[in-house]
Amino acid sequence: MRKILLAVIVLLTMFQFTACSKSKAPASDSAAVETGAPATAVMVVNTPLTGKRIGVAQSTLYDDWNTGVHDEFIRIGKEYGVAEMNVQDGNGNAETQQRQVEDFISQKYDVIFIAPVGGSDGIKSTLDKASDAGIPVIAFDLTIDWPPLVSHIAWDHAETGRLSGRYVVDYAKKNLDGKVKVGILAMLDEPATAIRSTTFKEELERGLGKENITYVFEQDFGRTREGAANIVTNNIAKPIDVIWGAVDNGAFGARVALQMAGAQGVKVVSSGAWGKESFQTIADNDPYYTMFIGVPPEGIVRKSLEAAAAYFSGDTNIPKDQNIDLAVIDATNIANYRNFY
Repeated sequence: MRKILLAVIVLLTMFQFTACSKSKAPASDSAAVETGAPATAVMVVNTPLTGKRIGVAQSTLYDDWNTGVHDEFIRIGKEYGVAEMNVQDGNGNAETQQRQVEDFISQKYDVIFIAPVGGSDGIKSTLDKASDAGIPVIAFDLTIDWPPLVSHIAWDHAETGRLSGRYVVDYAKKNLDGKVKVGILAMLDEPATAIRSTTFKEELERGLGKENITYVFEQDFGRTREGAANIVTNNIAKPIDVIWGAVDNGAFGARVALQMAGAQGVKVVSSGAWGKESFQTIADNDPYYTMFIGVPPEGIVRKSLEAAAAYFSGDTNIPKDQNIDLAVIDATNIANYRNFY
């Protein structure tokens, strides 16, 4: 019965924020996406991408951050004069994404952007076909070991773990006499998110010492808020100071469980997020959701398009790996982000 109630609360929480947000993923993955762009006129200048047809193979559109990336590809693509921006949702399935990329190749798109599902090696043979067809491939967010890749645009995932770890270290020193009881909601099916929990723990132990840390739980929450909420509920009787989520779905699932239990004094931090829900919750001085590492979708999309523009300009010195800037966002600086909530 408790799990059923949790599922209902999670769904209601998600509906509350998604109902008033921008349009999300396309209902079908068979056509070019044209939703999500702002209604205001966009100043378009002649660029190396003017008139190009671009295929974007996202790994998933399951949360606010990924749908934000989707919307920014549409919006910023118009600034660059892109003739067609076809954004596809891989639904976290490597075979689905492979078919989508094969469609981009057969339809002779000018460039392919890809966030490879799970870092899967299975996509390599398909990317080889793109290379043989003379179609440049740029990875964003996730990456793959494939030499012809023009560039990989992301952020330092290890650094998101370190930054969130330093935040908890500072919190423990100021409020908990340098000791902390922590729960970890990991996401281990992606190498990029798996490294976050590793570096979070390393930073925590470096700053406080292992003897001052109690790991109350450390589990993969399975991507869903319900999964995170169930883990927290199963451990709610144990003393917990801080719950760390590898991504926002974990953090907000924890928040739901804490609300339902009426828990006191537990702080939730997220190792990577961006979206109205995250900003608004901080701005509302939520008693649980305390901090997130801000990863702006605009930054990753703009830098990806810059790499493509450089390629078509004949630049032979495009960096193989490029990271965008990160920000620690909490009550002390939330006012700087008023445009986002």
